Amino acid sequence: MATKSNLFKREQIFKDFLVPDYYKDFSCKGGECRDSCCVDWKVNISMQQYFLLHGLNCNKKLKDKIDRTFRPLINPSKDRYAEIVHTQDGDCPLHKADGYCLLHEKCGEEVLPWVCRYYPRGPRIDYLYEASCANSCERTLELLFSSSEPVSFSSFKTNFLMSKPQNLPSEAEKDNYKLDRENIFRLMSNRSLSLRERLINLGEYLALPKDSSFPKKDDLEIVLNTLSGIFNTFEGKFPRVYELIEKANKVYQNSKVSVYKEKLRIFESTFPNQEVLFEKMLVNEIYFRQFPYQKNMVKTDQFIAIIGIYLLLRFIGIALIEENDNLDNLIDIFSKFFTVVSHSDFDKQIVSYLKANKIATLDIIAKYIAF
Repeated sequence: MATKSNLFKREQIFKDFLVPDYYKDFSCKGGECRDSCCVDWKVNISMQQYFLLHGLNCNKKLKDKIDRTFRPLINPSKDRYAEIVHTQDGDCPLHKADGYCLLHEKCGEEVLPWVCRYYPRGPRIDYLYEASCANSCERTLELLFSSSEPVSFSSFKTNFLMSKPQNLPSEAEKDNYKLDRENIFRLMSNRSLSLRERLINLGEYLALPKDSSFPKKDDLEIVLNTLSGIFNTFEGKFPRVYELIEKANKVYQNSKVSVYKEKLRIFESTFPNQEVLFEKMLVNEIYFRQFPYQKNMVKTDQFIAIIGIYLLLRFIGIALIEENDNLDNLIDIFSKFFTVVSHSDFDKQIVSYLKANKIATLDIIAKYIAF
């Protein structure tokens, strides 16, 4: 067993966390995962973690592999100091053939980079003690979709090694956060309304402005052309999403409207509960990202980002699902999409694109999400 120097400055937080219903049942699939988070993901680690890993007292073979796996970035910071250097086939050098981690096996969980140790779990301790799992993990979506019931939340005692925030919100801000979140989840789970109606109500709750200046030509054609245009915007920026949009565009490239209508028929007949699936993904994403209290984004922009995510999920999913496809194939598409959404500045990019195309008012958004 390797030994380690005492470089951790984070605290063990052992508390009752508010978690979604699936959270208690989550465990990593390891070698059974169809799209491992160890493969083809850009993973950055802090300066603290980098020197911890390079200071491990372990056998020479493992130490050489660790030294080759992590390298400093060109312009490092304390939080983003080094990155994992993938093998030629895009895998982490420490990722074993059985799907598990060599570093974890030889040195124990506590020396793992924090992102590797906790992913897809996302603990939050500023406003409230909350934890959930990212939609980018296929197991998260499998658990979400295993029940047709709305997502519910309950208390769960667990622990995380974390740094406490330096600037905590006031008690009044925490109360507003709790109230807004409760109202939003109640609104999003109200199945007496369609998902489209619930999203519009969410926009109204966040005081998104109205403007009914939608062009008069074929509405569906406008929507499809706008979503197809994202292909050029994201070229070279987010390869995983770019690849999915590229595939969807090839499906729609001839007679977009008629092809879309036929593909929509196939999608809805294959997944008659598709509205429930989208609802549960969006609720989980909203919970995970602390919507609408994300840092460095105003609330209305956060709502536009959620709309962009929903539009692209439908655009891509409807295009790529074939008749008699199973739920695993849909999960693979959606989890791959969320690897970018949940772990990059994708939300800011999609907001910029939608605003540039004047998709930023409630009336116009209502027309777009009707398809």
